[in-house]
Amino acid sequence: MKVLVLSDTHVRRLEDIPAGILKAVPQVDLVVHCGDFVRPEVLEGLRRLARRFVGVYGNTDPREVRQELPAQQVLELDGKKLAITHPAYGGPPFGLEEELVQEFPGVDGIIFGHTHEPQKAWQGQVLLFNPGQAYNSFHAPASYGLLSLDSGGLEAEIVFLGEGEK
Repeated sequence: MKVLVLSDTHVRRLEDIPAGILKAVPQVDLVVHCGDFVRPEVLEGLRRLARRFVGVYGNTDPREVRQELPAQQVLELDGKKLAITHPAYGGPPFGLEEELVQEFPGVDGIIFGHTHEPQKAWQGQVLLFNPGQAYNSFHAPASYGLLSLDSGGLEAEIVFLGEGEK
Protein backbone atom coordinates (compact mmCIF):
# COMPACT_ATOMS: atom_id res chain seq x y z
CA MET A 1 0.00 0.00 0.00
CA LYS A 2 1.27 3.46 -0.91
CA VAL A 3 0.31 6.40 1.34
CA LEU A 4 0.92 10.09 0.67
CA VAL A 5 1.26 12.11 3.88
CA LEU A 6 0.61 15.86 4.04
CA SER A 7 0.53 18.39 6.80
CA ASP A 8 0.34 22.11 7.27
CA THR A 9 -0.95 23.03 3.82
CA HIS A 10 -1.92 26.51 5.07
CA VAL A 11 -3.61 27.50 1.81
CA ARG A 12 -6.96 29.02 0.95
CA ARG A 13 -7.65 26.93 -2.18
CA LEU A 14 -6.75 23.43 -3.32
CA GLU A 15 -5.09 24.93 -6.40
CA ASP A 16 -2.60 26.72 -4.11
CA ILE A 17 -1.05 23.40 -3.05
CA PRO A 18 2.11 22.87 -5.14
CA ALA A 19 1.43 21.01 -8.40
CA GLY A 20 3.99 18.31 -7.54
CA ILE A 21 1.87 17.32 -4.55
CA LEU A 22 -1.45 17.50 -6.37
CA LYS A 23 -0.09 15.29 -9.18
CA ALA A 24 1.00 12.66 -6.65
CA VAL A 25 -2.37 12.47 -4.83
CA PRO A 26 -4.26 10.27 -7.35
CA GLN A 27 -1.23 7.96 -7.73
CA VAL A 28 -1.43 6.53 -4.18
CA ASP A 29 -3.87 4.27 -2.35
CA LEU A 30 -4.45 6.65 0.56
CA VAL A 31 -3.85 10.31 1.41
CA VAL A 32 -3.32 11.21 5.08
CA HIS A 33 -3.42 14.86 6.15
CA CYS A 34 -2.07 15.75 9.61
CA GLY A 35 -3.95 19.03 10.05
CA ASP A 36 -3.84 22.74 9.34
CA PHE A 37 -5.81 22.73 6.11
CA VAL A 38 -6.91 26.29 7.03
CA ARG A 39 -10.02 26.19 4.81
CA PRO A 40 -12.80 23.61 4.39
CA GLU A 41 -12.43 23.98 0.61
CA VAL A 42 -8.95 22.44 0.85
CA LEU A 43 -10.27 19.46 2.84
CA GLU A 44 -13.13 18.95 0.36
CA GLY A 45 -10.80 19.22 -2.64
CA LEU A 46 -8.35 16.65 -1.27
CA ARG A 47 -11.21 14.27 -0.50
CA ARG A 48 -12.39 14.55 -4.12
CA LEU A 49 -8.92 14.10 -5.60
CA ALA A 50 -7.79 11.15 -3.44
CA ARG A 51 -8.83 7.53 -3.91
CA ARG A 52 -9.14 7.30 -0.13
CA PHE A 53 -8.62 10.07 2.41
CA VAL A 54 -8.01 10.24 6.18
CA GLY A 55 -7.24 13.36 8.16
CA VAL A 56 -7.18 15.10 11.51
CA TYR A 57 -7.68 18.77 12.26
CA GLY A 58 -4.93 21.15 13.32
CA ASN A 59 -4.74 24.18 15.57
CA THR A 60 -5.40 26.68 12.73
CA ASP A 61 -8.39 24.85 11.28
CA PRO A 62 -11.81 26.49 11.49
CA ARG A 63 -14.91 25.02 13.09
CA GLU A 64 -16.11 23.60 9.75
CA VAL A 65 -12.99 21.42 9.46
CA ARG A 66 -13.08 20.46 13.16
CA GLN A 67 -16.65 19.22 12.74
CA GLU A 68 -15.58 16.96 9.87
CA LEU A 69 -12.41 15.43 11.34
CA PRO A 70 -11.15 14.11 14.68
CA ALA A 71 -8.23 15.62 16.61
CA GLN A 72 -6.35 12.33 16.29
CA GLN A 73 -6.96 8.78 15.16
CA VAL A 74 -5.32 5.38 14.90
CA LEU A 75 -5.57 3.33 11.70
CA GLU A 76 -4.59 -0.22 10.90
CA LEU A 77 -3.16 -0.58 7.41
CA ASP A 78 -1.63 -3.79 6.10
CA GLY A 79 -1.17 -5.05 9.64
CA LYS A 80 0.50 -1.86 10.89
CA LYS A 81 -1.05 0.50 13.46
CA LEU A 82 -0.49 4.17 12.65
CA ALA A 83 -1.45 7.12 14.84
CA ILE A 84 -2.25 10.43 13.15
CA THR A 85 -2.11 13.69 15.09
CA HIS A 86 -1.36 17.42 15.02
CA PRO A 87 0.31 17.86 18.43
CA ALA A 88 -0.17 21.58 19.02
CA TYR A 89 1.01 21.56 22.63
CA GLY A 90 2.73 24.92 22.16
CA GLY A 91 6.34 25.97 22.27
CA PRO A 92 9.29 24.31 20.57
CA PRO A 93 8.91 20.54 20.21
CA PHE A 94 11.63 19.62 22.71
CA GLY A 95 10.78 16.15 23.90
CA LEU A 96 7.86 15.91 21.49
CA GLU A 97 8.93 12.48 20.28
CA GLU A 98 8.86 10.97 23.76
CA GLU A 99 5.46 12.51 24.47
CA LEU A 100 4.02 11.12 21.23
CA VAL A 101 5.33 7.62 21.93
CA GLN A 102 3.78 7.75 25.41
CA GLU A 103 0.49 9.08 24.05
CA PHE A 104 0.16 6.30 21.47
CA PRO A 105 1.38 3.03 23.03
CA GLY A 106 1.37 -0.06 20.86
CA VAL A 107 1.51 1.66 17.47
CA ASP A 108 4.03 0.98 14.71
CA GLY A 109 4.15 4.58 13.53
CA ILE A 110 3.13 8.08 14.53
CA ILE A 111 2.39 10.49 11.70
CA PHE A 112 2.26 14.09 12.84
CA GLY A 113 2.38 17.70 11.74
CA HIS A 114 2.45 21.13 13.41
CA THR A 115 6.22 21.67 13.63
CA HIS A 116 6.65 22.23 9.86
CA GLU A 117 9.92 20.31 10.19
CA PRO A 118 10.28 17.17 8.07
CA GLN A 119 11.29 14.27 10.26
CA LYS A 120 11.80 10.56 9.81
CA ALA A 121 13.15 8.89 12.93
CA TRP A 122 12.77 5.63 14.77
CA GLN A 123 12.29 5.45 18.50
CA GLY A 124 12.73 1.77 19.21
CA GLN A 125 10.32 0.03 16.84
CA VAL A 126 8.11 3.12 16.37
CA LEU A 127 8.41 5.32 13.29
CA LEU A 128 8.03 9.05 13.99
CA PHE A 129 7.14 10.73 10.70
CA ASN A 130 6.43 14.38 9.93
CA PRO A 131 6.13 15.27 6.23
CA GLY A 132 6.96 18.94 6.85
CA GLN A 133 4.98 21.80 5.36
CA ALA A 134 3.11 21.46 2.07
CA TYR A 135 3.93 24.97 0.90
CA ASN A 136 7.09 26.86 -0.04
CA SER A 137 8.34 29.47 2.40
CA PHE A 138 11.46 31.56 2.86
CA HIS A 139 12.94 28.99 5.25
CA ALA A 140 11.95 25.67 3.63
CA PRO A 141 10.68 24.17 0.41
CA ALA A 142 7.37 22.32 0.31
CA SER A 143 7.54 18.65 1.17
CA TYR A 144 5.34 15.61 1.58
CA GLY A 145 5.78 12.07 2.79
CA LEU A 146 5.43 8.69 1.16
CA LEU A 147 4.83 5.54 3.17
CA SER A 148 5.04 2.02 1.78
CA LEU A 149 3.33 -0.61 3.86
CA ASP A 150 3.10 -4.33 3.47
CA SER A 151 2.89 -7.31 5.77
CA GLY A 152 6.67 -7.29 6.02
CA GLY A 153 7.34 -3.71 6.93
CA LEU A 154 6.93 0.01 6.91
CA GLU A 155 9.13 2.31 4.85
CA ALA A 156 9.05 6.11 4.81
CA GLU A 157 10.45 8.79 2.55
CA ILE A 158 10.28 12.59 2.57
CA VAL A 159 9.94 14.20 -0.85
CA PHE A 160 11.14 17.80 -1.22
CA LEU A 161 9.79 19.89 -4.08
CA GLY A 162 12.03 22.31 -5.93
CA GLU A 163 12.18 25.84 -4.55
CA GLY A 164 9.44 27.97 -6.00
CA GLU A 165 7.59 25.01 -7.54
CA LYS A 166 3.98 25.99 -7.81
